[in-house]
Amino acid sequence: MLVSIEKYHNFVMKRITIKDLAKMLNLSTSTVSRALSDHPDISAKTKNRVKEIADEFNYTTNIHARFFRSQHSRLIALILPELNMFFTPNLIKGINKTIGASNYSLITFISNDSYKKEKEIIKQCMSWAVEGILISLSKDTYDLSHLEPIKKADIKCVLIDRIKADEFFPSVTIDSAEASYKAISRLIAGGRKNILGIFANSNLKITQERLIGYKRALSENNIPILEENIITVDKSQDLDFILPTVFNFNKKINAIFTMTDELLAKCLFHINSAGLSIPSDVSVITISDGVYPYLTFPKISHVKDSGNKMGKSACSFLLDLIANKTSSSKKGLVLSTKLVELDSI
Repeated sequence: MLVSIEKYHNFVMKRITIKDLAKMLNLSTSTVSRALSDHPDISAKTKNRVKEIADEFNYTTNIHARFFRSQHSRLIALILPELNMFFTPNLIKGINKTIGASNYSLITFISNDSYKKEKEIIKQCMSWAVEGILISLSKDTYDLSHLEPIKKADIKCVLIDRIKADEFFPSVTIDSAEASYKAISRLIAGGRKNILGIFANSNLKITQERLIGYKRALSENNIPILEENIITVDKSQDLDFILPTVFNFNKKINAIFTMTDELLAKCLFHINSAGLSIPSDVSVITISDGVYPYLTFPKISHVKDSGNKMGKSACSFLLDLIANKTSSSKKGLVLSTKLVELDSI
């Protein structure tokens, strides 16, 4: 060992700085810094010496110091409204895979679907000098005024999945209206006309667009749009109070569309509780990441909205914006979806 713990035991009791490492190794701070950054001017022997001691004393880079030296924090922030078992894990996986191939690091924040919390996180991102932000908006976010500081600081930002149209911030999403239109049209083609539509919070743009697609498919096929066949909920648990009554009093329903996997999971529970059989009694279709529908019986037909694909696309888009490889005037990406027919229709 080049440096004994006994000689430098006093360093263990405090956070090790780059100056401490330089003193231990009898090197300049600039040499230590370049060694830790794998600079080509530093020999492999010196790099190994520096990294060995850095690991021994649990040295971590001071983000603020690094930023003030280079004006690059190499941090990307991901802001999500919630963590759940549907869509979000693959979204994060796609982002992580893309980040992993770059020299950036990812920090993740959860807004708990709160506009107030979202504003606080934006301030925190500013204080951490992040270079880019990926954000899926909370259900309480009615405008993007809280993102003005990002715009003024020229921090690149891409809206994902849950978005609001904006002339400054680009987005990566799917054509939600087209996705729900595909789903409802398939149900109608199978002879189903009394279709229950189950949607998330009505304040969300993604909900509004999926409702538009639902209504368009019905209208184009001259099927009446019945308000009692449209359910919107803040959270999937609300269906525990709604669906038993619906299934008891609306016996004409012969198809169900849900706009997310989360709503699908709750809906399937109540379909089974009501003694209904899929697809003989009721056909079921959803918009899905494409994982959960294969874990049910029967397997559920769906319009695939890949979280992994969206994560990769949004992160690549953001990194290109940061590197000035893509014009900031570009409005974003609309990812394609496809109908996957399984056993539920």
